Amino acid sequence: MTTPIKVRIGALCWCVFTYLTVSDFKHGPWAEALVLLAALVLMPMTWCLARDFDDQGWAERLWKFDLQLQLPAALLLLPAFWLSPGLAALLCALPWFLMLAVMAVDGLLRLRRHGIRPAGVFCRDVGLIYASVGGAWLLADRAGWQPLGFAPEIVLLTAVHFHYAGLILPVLAGLALNRRPDCPVGRWSMWLVLIGVPLVAVGITATQTGGPSWLEMVAAWVLVLGGLGVALQHIALAVTEHCVNSLVRWFWGVAGIALAAGMLLAGLYASRGFVTFAWLDIPWMRALHGSLNAIGFSLFALLAWCRAGRKCCSGE
Repeated sequence: MTTPIKVRIGALCWCVFTYLTVSDFKHGPWAEALVLLAALVLMPMTWCLARDFDDQGWAERLWKFDLQLQLPAALLLLPAFWLSPGLAALLCALPWFLMLAVMAVDGLLRLRRHGIRPAGVFCRDVGLIYASVGGAWLLADRAGWQPLGFAPEIVLLTAVHFHYAGLILPVLAGLALNRRPDCPVGRWSMWLVLIGVPLVAVGITATQTGGPSWLEMVAAWVLVLGGLGVALQHIALAVTEHCVNSLVRWFWGVAGIALAAGMLLAGLYASRGFVTFAWLDIPWMRALHGSLNAIGFSLFALLAWCRAGRKCCSGE
C-alpha cells in the first residue's frame, strides 16, 4: 500500500473519530485526537521522509516491518481510545508501542552506521529513538497507570509530546539542515532540539517530585529556542527556495509561523512559576500549543517536504 493511500485512509478515520469524540479543543479527547493524528496521518509521511536509502541487512528488515505494521497498529489505537483504560485498551495500544520500539532499534543501528555526520541525518536518527518514549507513555495511559504519581492528563500529554517534539520535530529539523547545511541557525537549533526534548521530561519530573521549578523553565526554553530555530529555517525556505512550487513554499511559511507561535506559548507556560499568565492553563495549552504544533507545523511541514523531496536545489 502506498503512502498517499495510507494517509487518506488515516485521515478519514481521524476525521470520524474527532467528529464523534471532540466537542472542545480544550477538553481531554483533543489530546487523544492529537495522538491519533500523528499515528494515522503524519506517521506515514514522516516514515517515508525518514527512510534511509542505504539500509541493508537487519536495518532494512526493521524498516519494512514497521512500514507494514504502521497502519494496522494505528487503526488499533481507535478502539484503544474508545475503551476505558485497562487491559483491553492496553492490548490495543501494544502494537503501536512495538512499532515505535522497532523504530528505535532501527535508529540505533543507523547511529552506529552513520555516527554524528552529517548532522541532519544524526538528528533524524535520534528522533526515531525518542519516539519510543512516546509509545511507552501511551501504553501507560491506556493501562491507567500513573508513573511517579503524574495525573492521567499529564501521562497522555507526555505521549503527545514525544510523538511530535520527540519524533516529527527532529526529523523535520534534520531535513531543513540537510537542505541548508551551511546555515548556523540550523546547526544550533538541531542540538537545542535534541537536548531539549529529554531535558523537558527531566524538568517536569523534577517539578513533580518536589524539585526546583526553575529547572523545568530552563529545560523548556532550551527546547523553545531550538524550535524557534527550526521555525526560522522553514520560513527561510519559504522565502528562498524558488526551485519548488509556490504551494510548497506557502506550506513551509505556515509551518514556520505556527511552530514559532506554539513554541513561544510553551515557553510562557513553563515560566508560570515566575510570571503569571492566569489564562494559560493546561486546557488552553492543549488547544493552542497542541493544535499549532500538530496541525499548523507538523501537518503543513510534512506536506511541504513530501512535495519538495529531501534533496537540495543543487541536487546534492
